[in-house]
Amino acid sequence: MKIRDRLLLAAERQFAEQGALEATLNQIRDAAGASVGALYHHFPDKADLYRQVWANALVDYQQHFWAAVGDSADAKAGITAGVREHLRWVAENQYRAKVLTSARPPGVRESDSNREFMRNVVRWWRTHAGYGAVRDLSFDLVYALWLGPAQEYSRQWLGGDMLAAPTDVADELADAAWLTLRTAEHRP
Repeated sequence: MKIRDRLLLAAERQFAEQGALEATLNQIRDAAGASVGALYHHFPDKADLYRQVWANALVDYQQHFWAAVGDSADAKAGITAGVREHLRWVAENQYRAKVLTSARPPGVRESDSNREFMRNVVRWWRTHAGYGAVRDLSFDLVYALWLGPAQEYSRQWLGGDMLAAPTDVADELADAAWLTLRTAEHRP
């Protein structure tokens, strides 16, 4: 594994376990087995390292989420798959998930990969809203209704306040998202 990748993984763990403020560059460097020069060669400061760790976690999450949603057969399959994938990803990537529940660093929202992800998800949503399968709401509200409960459960679980793993409650939260977002025409 390249030194840069070792530094990113070590930083991810330190930021997740201690928080961005408490984690030190010396701890990260020691955990990665890197020299001071190697650290500063790849990352000019702790803020840049945190931004890159956060951005890498986001890209990983978005790739998994979009793979589950983008190939779905219909709106219900996509909505429920998105919730299930969110919860699976959190359970299997706890350090990355903890980083993503921390403060978002400046510039991540404006990244090309984030803009492309959002365009794809919004286009997917608008397609299904266009033929009446899901409610035609602003995407900010869609996002909150679709993933808000799963995100809150994930935060509580990562903090040790929920005992059941996210994957154990995935079906219930996925069904709740569908019930909330479907149109009246798609109700039994």
